[in-house]
Amino acid sequence: MATDLALGNLPIPRESIVGRDPLLTEIGNCLLANQLITLVGVGGVGKTRVALEVASNWAHEFTGGVWIVELASVGDPSSVPNAIASTLGVTPQGDAAALEAIAEAMAGRRLLLVLDNCEHLAPSVASAVEVLLARASTLTVLATSRESLWVPGEQRLSVAPLALEGGVEADAVRLYVERARAVRPDFTIETEHAAAAVVEICRALDGLPLAIELASARMASMTAVELRDRLEHRFRLLKDATHRPKRQHTLHALVAWSYDLLDDHEREVLGGASVFFGGFDLASLAEVIGAADEIEVLAELDSLVHKSLVIADTRGERTRYRMLETIRQFVEDQLSANEKLEPLRDRHAQHFARAAALHWERWNGPGWRETVDWVEAELANLRAAFRWSMNRDAIDVATDIAAHTSLMGVSVHLFEAIGWAEELLPKAITADVARLPRLHTAAGYACFAGRPLPAAANAHRATELESESRYDPCEPGLAQFVEALANVYAGDLARYVALAGEVAALPGAARAYGLPAFVDGLQASGRVDEALALTDASVAAAREVGNPFWIAYALWTAGLTHANTDPPRALAAWDEGVAVVQEHRVLFFEGYLARDAARLHTIDGDPATGLSLFAKAIESFHHAGNVAQLIITLASTPALFERLGCFEQAATLYAAITREPASLHHVPDLVDLGDRLANKLTDAAFAACTSVGSTLDLNTAAVHTLAQIDLVRAELDAKRAGRSSPGGLTRREIDVLRLITIGLTTKEISNKLFISAKTADHHIQHVYTKLGLSNRAAVTRWAIEQGLVEVPAGGPTAR
Repeated sequence: MATDLALGNLPIPRESIVGRDPLLTEIGNCLLANQLITLVGVGGVGKTRVALEVASNWAHEFTGGVWIVELASVGDPSSVPNAIASTLGVTPQGDAAALEAIAEAMAGRRLLLVLDNCEHLAPSVASAVEVLLARASTLTVLATSRESLWVPGEQRLSVAPLALEGGVEADAVRLYVERARAVRPDFTIETEHAAAAVVEICRALDGLPLAIELASARMASMTAVELRDRLEHRFRLLKDATHRPKRQHTLHALVAWSYDLLDDHEREVLGGASVFFGGFDLASLAEVIGAADEIEVLAELDSLVHKSLVIADTRGERTRYRMLETIRQFVEDQLSANEKLEPLRDRHAQHFARAAALHWERWNGPGWRETVDWVEAELANLRAAFRWSMNRDAIDVATDIAAHTSLMGVSVHLFEAIGWAEELLPKAITADVARLPRLHTAAGYACFAGRPLPAAANAHRATELESESRYDPCEPGLAQFVEALANVYAGDLARYVALAGEVAALPGAARAYGLPAFVDGLQASGRVDEALALTDASVAAAREVGNPFWIAYALWTAGLTHANTDPPRALAAWDEGVAVVQEHRVLFFEGYLARDAARLHTIDGDPATGLSLFAKAIESFHHAGNVAQLIITLASTPALFERLGCFEQAATLYAAITREPASLHHVPDLVDLGDRLANKLTDAAFAACTSVGSTLDLNTAAVHTLAQIDLVRAELDAKRAGRSSPGGLTRREIDVLRLITIGLTTKEISNKLFISAKTADHHIQHVYTKLGLSNRAAVTRWAIEQGLVEVPAGGPTAR
């Protein structure tokens, strides 16, 4: 009835396997503990190669042999049992069914059956496996498929694309180089251009091993740079006619193999999914394909996930889906060939235009974080939708995308869409779109990108247009607020104060941004008493609106106002601002708060803390591309270097940053600093430092400064090793301690430090506990002994 099953038919792999060690270990362990393991993954991800490697590594455990059943060429589901029987050399006798004959032949044998490429026959394979496992307890089945078999007891393990992280050390790149050397032994990626090209190729091919192998084979006749520049034609370019199965001769054939197995409903949903960039959610997909019932779409989407054509990311509160770029491009090509692509891309753009406008309505309030999270998640879709609608002259659609993405995105340092707004303006003006004021306002935010004069003009035009009833206005007073910002970046402080004052006088939500800007302008103009009179109202107005962005803004400007008259209160306001930034991830103000706290520490505080804060501010503005604030921050740092005696670092940065005209305007003390440094260094040393600094552009100066800060911090840490804070109190607790000693109540302390009464009480209790003291008089005496406060006239007292 059966031949000798101990022989098996396991082939000897021709090539090494790359980047799969952890997965091979996981599968091997699973293989010894389960009867059925299914390796699931998209076509070309290397499921067969992984299965063969596992089978080879663990063949010694299967005394009955390892048998590979290749099912790709089996077209008839009813032929699955016969295909298995033929591979095993089992011939049914008489009326015995094939599965019964196979089970009988395997009885008592420890055998591994590898069923390769099951996806197109999944129901039939599942039935066969269920029967065999029920009748042969010593049988282990290792299947490869693009979806699960759904057999009870099945262990499903995903085979993911090769890792892309790590640059030239990434697994995908290592595979590319190894396979390229097989066709061209002298192939290297030692040059910067070649290395960058190979990394880009592997990323463009999604880390799919088969695609990478097809691409690397091209190194026999072209360079990596040439291949990278032609990847838009990947389905024509990546062909191979070697030993691979026919379906793997081209990347196109590989993906088509999966696509051809779908029914019409699945193809419709997959087609809709292919017009998204960077991922999508269920609701967006349903709207783009015009489905009334999301549940029906979910059923098809679930099927596509199980078939490994769509990837589901369930790490957040809501599932987000995406497609590998190789599959997305294939499906897009199919849509284009059938003239279905353009209508879908139109609906995609219209959907994101509507969604952007709706999210903007919720931006200015407690829902701020939710709206900007949406912008960050959908940026790739918004970018694609903007470009598509603009190129098709759908100007209303493009305006809604560019304007609202800019207006929301700027608050999380997403400045890209500001450029969209500026680019679109000429067409939008010609079309006279209803939301033109919003687009002009968005273009006004170009002041953050180093273009203050055109920004001011655009924001001013927005205010003019808002007076005409045919236009949809922006948030009340927001265009005028943006114009004020642009003017101060352009150097017109008086105009800044005047415009901010007008916004601050408006009723309602405008006060949340008008008052902080007015406070900032007043203190910057030297009108500190007027600014101080408005700080509490400014913070209160922002809290009333509930937008964390404006709350952080108000606390920042309050700290600026108190910095010269009450440094502890300034630091307290900024500490509260940092707490808001951290709780709500208002990263826009992270750099502002850090930079100005660093300035204060430079003058009246801890220099080491100042260095750390300057580093945080530089990193924040540099990463975000906030050119204006990066210049101000770098221009503020040399003074701290000078205070620490690091004159050469100060002189080098001074020379670098004074190449930027705006630096002298925003930090006028730089002029005097340059003279002082010239006197503190020898002529030769000063000349050498300025020579180096004058070669540094803004980006290089930022990187250079961060490196110098690290060096100086390391020196300070070495000097301060072993020192500790008095009584183990934190800086905030020392601030509270000082206020306790002058007799302030818990409520007064909370108001003074911009913290809640509950938080103030928490700090007070910590002070008492850490010091082991129980009353205000004892705490005051201790503070005097430690030199933390001065002895009051008439001796220590307690209120």
